[in-house]
Amino acid sequence: MEEFAGSERKIDVASARINWAIFAVGIATVLHSIYNVFFAQGLITKPLVHLALTSTIVLLVMLRRKRSLARVLWVVALAAIIYSSLSYIFVVQDTLYIRIGFQPWTQVAFMFTVLAVIFYLSWVMFGPVFAVSASIFMAYVYVGDASWLPDLLRTADTSFKRATATLSFQAVGGQIIELSATFLFMLLAMGALLQSSGGAAFIWSLSRGITRRVSGGAGLVAVVSSSTVATFTGGGAANAGITGVITIPMMKKTGYTPEQAAAIEAVASVAGAVTPPILGTAAFIMADFIGVSYIDIVIATIFPAVLFYMGLATYISLQAKRDNLAASIEEFIPQSSGKQTMVAAAQLVLPMGVLMTLLVNDLSVQLSVLLTIVTILVVWGVVWLLANRGVIQPDPEWKTWRRSLTSAFILASGIAMAAATLDVMLSAITQTGLGLRVASLVVDWGQGILILTLAIGIGLSYVLGLGLPPLPVYVITAVLLAPAMVKLGAPLMVAHYVMFYTGMVFPNINPPVASTVLVTGQMAGANYMKASIEATKYAGGAMYLPFLVFFAPEIMLVGVSVVSPQFWLIFLTVATAIFVGQAGLVGYFGGRMPLLVRATALLAPVSTFAFLYAHEPTEFSTNFMWIFAHFWSLVWFIVSLFTFAVPLAYGFRGVVVRSARTRVETPVS
Repeated sequence: MEEFAGSERKIDVASARINWAIFAVGIATVLHSIYNVFFAQGLITKPLVHLALTSTIVLLVMLRRKRSLARVLWVVALAAIIYSSLSYIFVVQDTLYIRIGFQPWTQVAFMFTVLAVIFYLSWVMFGPVFAVSASIFMAYVYVGDASWLPDLLRTADTSFKRATATLSFQAVGGQIIELSATFLFMLLAMGALLQSSGGAAFIWSLSRGITRRVSGGAGLVAVVSSSTVATFTGGGAANAGITGVITIPMMKKTGYTPEQAAAIEAVASVAGAVTPPILGTAAFIMADFIGVSYIDIVIATIFPAVLFYMGLATYISLQAKRDNLAASIEEFIPQSSGKQTMVAAAQLVLPMGVLMTLLVNDLSVQLSVLLTIVTILVVWGVVWLLANRGVIQPDPEWKTWRRSLTSAFILASGIAMAAATLDVMLSAITQTGLGLRVASLVVDWGQGILILTLAIGIGLSYVLGLGLPPLPVYVITAVLLAPAMVKLGAPLMVAHYVMFYTGMVFPNINPPVASTVLVTGQMAGANYMKASIEATKYAGGAMYLPFLVFFAPEIMLVGVSVVSPQFWLIFLTVATAIFVGQAGLVGYFGGRMPLLVRATALLAPVSTFAFLYAHEPTEFSTNFMWIFAHFWSLVWFIVSLFTFAVPLAYGFRGVVVRSARTRVETPVS
């Protein structure tokens, strides 16, 4: 027993040392990103150094997972290979760029070696998805001129040397790995600091105050808390792990089934990926693809996010009324003192306020993130002094700061490996001309009809999401499918947003994959498939949203301002459609809906979509005469009014009747 205890202690000590090493290399990587803010480097020096540091973290993770002599030797060998290859490329980077495709075989061998190791390390971090997907695209470059390929897919002849050199150069100097080296690593570090700052206490207090007297209180707490945390973590399964440990037991104890609790937490967490100001990694890539500033993306996505949460909150509230779920949550979230709440609010609101202010004033994302990190640390220092003097109680989250940062460094390093593989995919699509051919093919399939092309694009995006994580789904669809929609007249921002939204949301909550539901379902002890189906119901409004936004670009402030009548007319129309559609899904509004009323409510999003499809945005005016501009616009306007009026009239009548009955039954004191 003593020998066993001694070996356990040795393992613990070894793990602690590896964690410290990961933390130290992570800090070095952050410092390198900060250095990039102020000083220019060589042609591809920045991503090369970034890859060297992040690959070191991945190698340390391999050691932490399993420590044996064979594993140590393997890690040392990989380190020697990657460091020597990156160093060689660093030395000859200028000639590599000048002679791209015409390098000697020695240089090509070093570049191919880097490519192979990066693919392997991405496999270590995320499984085979990224590596296999990139390998398929890479193989297509080599065999694209084969006679057995159909004419549509056949490419021009290319040599192995030229193809390998171009693909490898993109892996170590492409636009996505450039984003990772510039600010994504710092961004994830900022999110980890916010997570450990004590601001979470403010989120719980805010959730308690907003939802304690509202139907479905525990479910709405999950929405408010999970979505708020997700705005600086980027959403998804990681976010569910932070908030779900509190919200899921709370929901189960107040009457929600395990499947419902898992579904609500999953949908609320995923929403963070499409909610400003962070939006997740893909949003930064979207800004780069479209050629706009990141703050433009933030502003454009505000109102779609509002509609997302409105639909989710509507379903939860109406379901709670229908099933008489308990509203009291006070036993789960204890009341904090006003002083503690103010301190917690400062630790969250001040840094996020600084970040948004800097972005709005057109400061670069990397400098904005850097100054936000400085703000977090300054606020921490002030709070630490107050706690030391006994003015406030120290927040227990502070103790987790190093662990949170270490986890963020590991995730960011994995993303760096994935970014390099994504650059290979983009390079393959560009070299072969696949993007233009697929865009033309999608236009042909859609027969020049925008709505059909949209349906094909969303369908293909969902199918890709069954086997790929959200990030590569967006990258592939942005390059292959978005151009087809733009070619048929869709606004560039909207076409990319729909692909971004579909890749971020649909595969995470819809069966058969529903990756975030897989995490929350395990936490709730729920049946996975039933929880996935529940998540699809709760996210009904989220399912309608991309179709409604696509033909109502005003919601993304495309061509209109936030104070214009056109914007508010469209926004309120879409909001009403989502509300009525969600009421139809629940089957309750002011009372249980008869079948005919429920069917009418379910048609509201469809009729609204048809109305938006029939109108021309340029025909908007401050009066409403544009409604009568086209026959079908008028027809669908009348149908929409009907599908709105019937469920709303029934629901408000039920609310009035129930309110009057309550007044009669309440004894006068």
